[in-house]
Amino acid sequence: METKKIKTQPNKQDSYLPQSENEWMETNKFNIETVQVYENQIRCALTKGSEGTQLTTMVGGIPRDQKRRENLPLINKLYGHLALKMLSFGESSLMYNQPATGKSTGDWNKETLQTRAHTLANLSLHFYEKVKSSNLAIIGTSAGAYMAVKSLEELQKNNVKVSKLILLSPAAYPEDVEGVPYGEKFSEIIRKPWNVADSPIFQDLRNFVNGGGSVFISFFEDDHATIPTHIQEYYKKFAKELADSGGKIEITTIHGVAHNFRRIGVPENKNVVDNNSVRTTATNLSKFLSKIQ
Repeated sequence: METKKIKTQPNKQDSYLPQSENEWMETNKFNIETVQVYENQIRCALTKGSEGTQLTTMVGGIPRDQKRRENLPLINKLYGHLALKMLSFGESSLMYNQPATGKSTGDWNKETLQTRAHTLANLSLHFYEKVKSSNLAIIGTSAGAYMAVKSLEELQKNNVKVSKLILLSPAAYPEDVEGVPYGEKFSEIIRKPWNVADSPIFQDLRNFVNGGGSVFISFFEDDHATIPTHIQEYYKKFAKELADSGGKIEITTIHGVAHNFRRIGVPENKNVVDNNSVRTTATNLSKFLSKIQ
């Protein structure tokens, strides 16, 4: 299976991307709601489509910098743009600020990959029932991709039909860190030598694909500073093995940009987003999400 490249040509029909939450809200397509999950108040944005259609939950990564966490938008450019595309097909989408980020409450020093995956599962179940969805798709970016996969078991136990996963710049972790809050101990564990193949995410993905689920994986062209090259290479090898045995899985490269659509060559603290790449990627993801299985 060859790794495809996603080209970044502008979409003339979608020439402008909102630059702030206020601008997204001016579209009158996003319903803001706060949902309690355990002791946390989680701020959510829902685009509500027709009953009996797919719901797509979109979960981001977790910046370790406190200022960035506090300012994390509820609706980012990719997820907001994609949600509106899916709404044009009559389908619902859900975005939210993870615990202890943005305007969601939570204790940063207690939240772990496990607790965040539970939050994802609980929110998805809540809105799945609320909008009377037929099936669920999940998109996760970076650490959010790991949480997306780890939420599957809980969702399936609650009779939620998960049909598709999109993993953007997905992380892989040793099992030992799943119950450890981000911090010195977390970093210490993942910096020690460990076998990427032993990460629980791969067996969970194998089970999902063998059960008939579809998976779309993308890495950014310049992703190495965030997702080490050996982890990217293992994902590619793993995806090829599953695809060669008949699994519905594909892996692509989002060409021309660094992690989170930052223009290559621009310092990370500048965080200059390539809007053309965001638009093109949203179009490609909407095609995957709208495929009839």
